[in-house]
Amino acid sequence: MTAAGVEVLGVRVPREQARTVWEEWRGRHGETGWWPYVTLSSPTDMTEGRRELGCDADVLEKWVGEAVCQDHDARAASILVSACRWAVEEVANVDDDVDLWRSDYDPDRLAPLLAPAVERPLQGVSQWATGTRDFFEMDLRWVNFVATRGGYEVPVLLPFVYTTWGWAGYGDRGLTPLDTSALLRRWHEQWGAELFFADGSYLELVVDRPPLDPQGAAQAAAELRAYCHDTVDDAVKTGDTMARSTMWSLWWD
Repeated sequence: MTAAGVEVLGVRVPREQARTVWEEWRGRHGETGWWPYVTLSSPTDMTEGRRELGCDADVLEKWVGEAVCQDHDARAASILVSACRWAVEEVANVDDDVDLWRSDYDPDRLAPLLAPAVERPLQGVSQWATGTRDFFEMDLRWVNFVATRGGYEVPVLLPFVYTTWGWAGYGDRGLTPLDTSALLRRWHEQWGAELFFADGSYLELVVDRPPLDPQGAAQAAAELRAYCHDTVDDAVKTGDTMARSTMWSLWWD
């Protein structure tokens, strides 16, 4: 139990079975009310070891209420605009082509630069939940459970479930749990994206209906870049690859 009263349950499973276990319990979410996510952190790690990174019950209740009621599409659009402004005003050099910078965040400018529509989603592969990259080579994973309406609320209930280390967002403002919740909920409703793996500065989403056409892929790529430019440093490449795949893997440096 976290200091704010959020209960976290968990079971340890072999790495190669983590996706299967997650899929089974995702399918039972409507019955159980518990959302599963794969991680390296035990429930004890999440509730005691990171307790100081949490928030009190009153703040959490306020956040959850706002997450339910907020216009997540409008908030996602605001994040995109703010990220574009930050890039053009703070990052672009004097000699840079500002229009090229803007195209990274403007789906209408980005779409013509992408490859034609594909017939079926690209098969995404997990790098961390079931993969062996870097320190993820350990044999076991935790599948943790949180009682919530959907995976998009997990970062609000557990603000420390993963972090966007090393990136202040734009200007001196970082993204809040409500920003993250808005983006995850939008991606869930638009493309069937579901919270799958979360740990440290790493996040993976399983995407059931990724966009296959240039316009949809451009929208996804622009929003992914606004959220995590550490991973999405090339919006065109992302629009042709990850945005059209069944797995979105993000990390913050």
